[in-house]
Amino acid sequence: MARRPRLFAPGLLYHVIVRGNQRRKTFYDEPDYRAYLDRLARYRQRYGYTIHAYSLMPNHVHLLVESSRSPLGKFMQGLQQSYSQYFNLRHRKVGHVFQGRYQAIVCQKDAYLLELLRYIHLNPVRAGLSKDPKGYPYTGHQAYLQGKPTEIIDPRKILTMVGGQAGYRNFIRDGMGAGHKGEYYELQDQRFLGAEGFGENLQETEEQPAPRKRKPIQAVITALVRKLGVSEAQLRSADRSWRISKLRTMIAYVLVRRQGYGLKEVAKYLKRDPSTMSVLIGRLAERMEQDSEVRHGIEQLLKIV
Repeated sequence: MARRPRLFAPGLLYHVIVRGNQRRKTFYDEPDYRAYLDRLARYRQRYGYTIHAYSLMPNHVHLLVESSRSPLGKFMQGLQQSYSQYFNLRHRKVGHVFQGRYQAIVCQKDAYLLELLRYIHLNPVRAGLSKDPKGYPYTGHQAYLQGKPTEIIDPRKILTMVGGQAGYRNFIRDGMGAGHKGEYYELQDQRFLGAEGFGENLQETEEQPAPRKRKPIQAVITALVRKLGVSEAQLRSADRSWRISKLRTMIAYVLVRRQGYGLKEVAKYLKRDPSTMSVLIGRLAERMEQDSEVRHGIEQLLKIV
């Protein structure tokens, strides 16, 4: 059955599940987990998302997030691409780190917010990775035990709902004996978790924005070269000087990795070999992980397009 398009609107509750490619490990050790959490904090702040719960398992991730006005896809793309670049660079690997399409379940907030939060934070216990959730450091559980906001989670709203830190501990303890909840994955229309008719009502009430019409590639490049102080003729010329090659690669990265233009389309416009351009874009992505100046330069270009 064909996949349904994702529903997006501000304030929706999503249970996001991201799996390792071919069920392989996505986290090998402490630095890997910390690298993902650092990026989760960064992109949460950048896009104004609320993270209610998270659980990083060796080969998959659970997130319980509430959307802002920025699309979920934009938030997840930044998070997943950034970590994948880090992972491949650190472990000398190539290819996909995560399974191609993450699962994003739109959940009825009143009915499932607390239940899913508990279910996600107890995931390591069900998997046999820890006897107690506080013994597993890669979930949002500690933020609720301590009762203080972190860069990822502000626990105060949930704690008010469950009766403070003591109420939260009791709430988690009450769920310790529960096993896998198959009903959390029994979805309406492959996308919705809620009471009967929840998905249909949501689709009727939430007006979906019209698909954004992609600008012609020349229009985007014209805006970018104006910012960079280089001409389109130079980009498309045989000039292989360091400066022109660098700017050409930065523009190609923005177009291909962040704006979704096809590699062959961009390479053809810039009069470059697609394979060579792919290698250069990959190298730039690796440099961004280590060089904040390069990363800042890309972010400035993204503001234009």
